[in-house]
Amino acid sequence: MREERKVTVNGESHTVVISDEREALLAASAAGRASVAVWDGKNGEFLPAAFAVESPEDADEEFLQRVVRRKLGLPWEICRTGRLIIREFAESDADSIPPGETGGPGDGIFRDREKLRAYIGQQYGFCQYGIWAVTDKESGRLVGMAGFGPPAGDMDGLELGYHIFAPWRRRGYGLESCRAVLEWERREIGLPVWARIHRDNTPSLRLAGRLGFQVFREEKEILYLIQNKKEI
Repeated sequence: MREERKVTVNGESHTVVISDEREALLAASAAGRASVAVWDGKNGEFLPAAFAVESPEDADEEFLQRVVRRKLGLPWEICRTGRLIIREFAESDADSIPPGETGGPGDGIFRDREKLRAYIGQQYGFCQYGIWAVTDKESGRLVGMAGFGPPAGDMDGLELGYHIFAPWRRRGYGLESCRAVLEWERREIGLPVWARIHRDNTPSLRLAGRLGFQVFREEKEILYLIQNKKEI
């Protein structure tokens, strides 16, 4: 089967090819079109598409918009709150992070265009989650970051990470953004979520408590917290 659907992204119409035929998916790729494979799990043949569904009916409007955005390299919108839009980082965001604003050793990638480009392609493209940009809904300004990293060491589940830039602190953006991404994770993934916080970082510990995290392990100066008393 082969089906074409039109979706609108950023005011422009795009065609998405949905098919269970290898040749149709290859032709769509050659034409620069986004595509979705229909795969029922019975056919072991590899189908050349970045996304797959069991039935064409599973590809709703939002799903197809995200397929097109991934094809075009446009950031996905993850969720909205009363004041914030949380979305994937775009390469241009590297220029919007205030000097010296990193939440940890690994956050330097978000200030480097080349490293950020690789992160977008690999982390978002493969896992479909990561650390996301937190933006002010009214102004569009980048005010921080929040999201999830993969497990480290002997941990299972996902690690919550967030960092609100200094000019926008003390406005409740940390709590608002973390609540939103935790709800997204519960709905879309459903794995245990934990956090690593230095024992002297009182604001982060207070925030984690309000989010339902509790300490379950200590290693030197680092506290490991798990949400909702789930056991890892």
